[in-house]
Amino acid sequence: MSASFPPPQPGGIDLTLPTCGETRCNDHGTCVPPPGGGASLVCNCDLGYQGEFCEDTVNGSLSLPLTLGVLAVIFGVLILAFLCAKLRQKQKKRKRY
Repeated sequence: MSASFPPPQPGGIDLTLPTCGETRCNDHGTCVPPPGGGASLVCNCDLGYQGEFCEDTVNGSLSLPLTLGVLAVIFGVLILAFLCAKLRQKQKKRKRY
């Protein structure tokens, strides 16, 4: 398999712009010019991804708050259920007397 390159421009200067295929940033980012300028494009990764080509996931920063939130909701529901059970138990005792 041979790669085809654009023909050289007059004077030996290549005037083609760098391209960024759909898979360069692994569908988790967009290609942008580098901050300081330069010939090659770099990946600007979406939230939750990092790396030269957005190949690494970063879940640690999002998982702790989510886990704590879910645990707080579960704990709150358990306390509410316990209080409702105690209240019903008191009401049953009052009806007996």
